[in-house]
Amino acid sequence: MSYKSNHHKLSIYEKSILIAELSAALWVHIAVFEITLRKFLHSSLSKSYKTNRWWLTSNLLTAKDRAGFEYSEKRLALQKRKVTPILVVHNSSFSLCIELLSKRYHQKIWMKLLKYFPTYPGRREDFYKRAREIRNLRNLIAHHAPILHRNLLRDHQYLHELTMILDPQLAQEVQKRSRVLDLLLNARLVGSGGGI
Repeated sequence: MSYKSNHHKLSIYEKSILIAELSAALWVHIAVFEITLRKFLHSSLSKSYKTNRWWLTSNLLTAKDRAGFEYSEKRLALQKRKVTPILVVHNSSFSLCIELLSKRYHQKIWMKLLKYFPTYPGRREDFYKRAREIRNLRNLIAHHAPILHRNLLRDHQYLHELTMILDPQLAQEVQKRSRVLDLLLNARLVGSGGGI
């Protein structure tokens, strides 16, 4: 549900604080999903391609996507950090990780991942679409941009669903501690006139 004021308006200060609080609460879900997805991709593709540097597999990735992982490797080396395959994946862009779930990689990646999901992931298209929405939300929050125009209830649901697919127990733990729904409900009752 997006933010729309009806008869009660939040002051600019209340709105700023609400955005900051919602961003912080959502960031917990985003961080857990992002880390879990990266680990899942790395572990599954390492097994499928029998190498922990799976992105170097011939004809697997486009030149651009392969260069994204190579850039991550070079950056780690320049920072004088240990260059391990898992760190390369964790330091690559989140957009690149999401791109690995796109139609272009349906056969080479998605079909390889299917046997490693702990629960049925549904259609690739649905997973990819939701993951892209989360990436967009993540980027807005990372740049302190307004988020109240978004359907935050939907975003929260997507985060929970995607994490459940990758790690059901972790998803339940995050949900138990989440403040997102309380913040959205409080904002709806106190300031937005029911439109958030």
